[in-house]
Amino acid sequence: MSDDLPTPDYIDTARSYRSSKQITFGGYHKAKRPPEDTELTHVGPGTPCGEFFRRYWIPVAMTEQVTDVPHRVRILGEDLVLFKDKAGRYGLLHLHCSHRNASLEFGVIENKGLRCCYHGWLYDVDGTILEMPAQSAQSRKKLCHGAYPVEEYLGLLFAYMGPPELKPDFPKWDTTQLDGVEMVPYFINYPCNWLQICENTMDPWHTVFLHARVTDIHFGDTWGIAPVTEFYERNHKIYATLTYRIDDMIWVRTQETISPSFSQVGAWWETGREEKYFKRASITKWTIPHDDENCMIIAWRSFGPNIDPEGHGKREEVGVNTVDFPGQTGAEPYEYRQRHPNDYEAQVSQGAINSHAAENLGSTDKGVAYLRRKLRRGIRAVQSGNPLPESERAGEEFLTHVQDTVLPIPPHPADDEQFLKDVTDAVMDVVFQGDSLGGSKRSDFIVEELKKIKYDPRFFHKNHNA
Repeated sequence: MSDDLPTPDYIDTARSYRSSKQITFGGYHKAKRPPEDTELTHVGPGTPCGEFFRRYWIPVAMTEQVTDVPHRVRILGEDLVLFKDKAGRYGLLHLHCSHRNASLEFGVIENKGLRCCYHGWLYDVDGTILEMPAQSAQSRKKLCHGAYPVEEYLGLLFAYMGPPELKPDFPKWDTTQLDGVEMVPYFINYPCNWLQICENTMDPWHTVFLHARVTDIHFGDTWGIAPVTEFYERNHKIYATLTYRIDDMIWVRTQETISPSFSQVGAWWETGREEKYFKRASITKWTIPHDDENCMIIAWRSFGPNIDPEGHGKREEVGVNTVDFPGQTGAEPYEYRQRHPNDYEAQVSQGAINSHAAENLGSTDKGVAYLRRKLRRGIRAVQSGNPLPESERAGEEFLTHVQDTVLPIPPHPADDEQFLKDVTDAVMDVVFQGDSLGGSKRSDFIVEELKKIKYDPRFFHKNHNA
């Protein structure tokens, strides 16, 4: 990473905190926790990170949450009301009526718009005030209430909350358009800042310890093998690769995080023991802030034989504040969670807003550092009035690169760790090459090229019994 960003304000505090009285039983000298990094963690209107989020379409609710009464939501520090009028149009309005500030969560849904219960003002989905009953002619001037555009897609409702003149086209991600894959929506609320939830995907080493070595094996026994980890950047996208040596197999797993907080991971119950190529996401998710100290993961779980050939997934357990893999909701009894900690416990226990200045990042934390740096660049670009990479965040087929590939290549006799890195680079080169194609042509190309890697002279050494 090039060091081309000004030093964040919290860094001086971090240096002071870490260097203060490094002695045993020195709790007195570290009793006062340093403040959070507000540039990355605060998301309300007008904040740098909040403005960054507001340049993207983000999911705000599951479609099934919107019924025949208004649905109150809190997104990016704003209190809002979501509804579907009787004409079938979705609206997302500022919560409080423009007349006397009564909450529109108690409004009445009509054929066209939402009517306030207090004095009958009627709001269209775009914020136009259609009726102001009992007002004088002078009062009936044209007003507009705060509103945001809404798009429904595969059971999730997305909103664009930024400047109207900068609204991008609505993106449709490639992993949501795969044959034989069912996308099932869900969300989970978390009582903490959005960033410490989002960072999990770029922290590949937590899978080794939290999900395999420390207490329980949550997904597969091979998850406890120390992987070779590499990171790749492309514009506003970051990729973490975890490459495992499992006997005579090399398992290359790619996870990704795309601005502002979109991420995907591969199959949950993969063990890397069987040959396979370019298997895609098991979850496609966003970490969306409710405010600075509360957030949600809102996502799709993918089901189908190409994602989960052994049928471990449980579709019936996926929905409102629930998902079909363990340790995500904090719903279990406290003592059980102490004995069997999982993602929820590790992330939420960092505090309402994690203090980065109190951390001591090491060599295994490169992904977290990359992500924070990438976010900071995007945030500062918005603050400087520079455009975001519009062409890569919109369109009918938004290309993503999450994948699992398992190649039958035995260990290198001299330096297998470097060998795994070279194989990883070769896999990622192929995956990125496919970007020039679309749809099934892209997938077919990538699969066929990945199959050739095991015969590549670079990876065909004397131990290779093909």
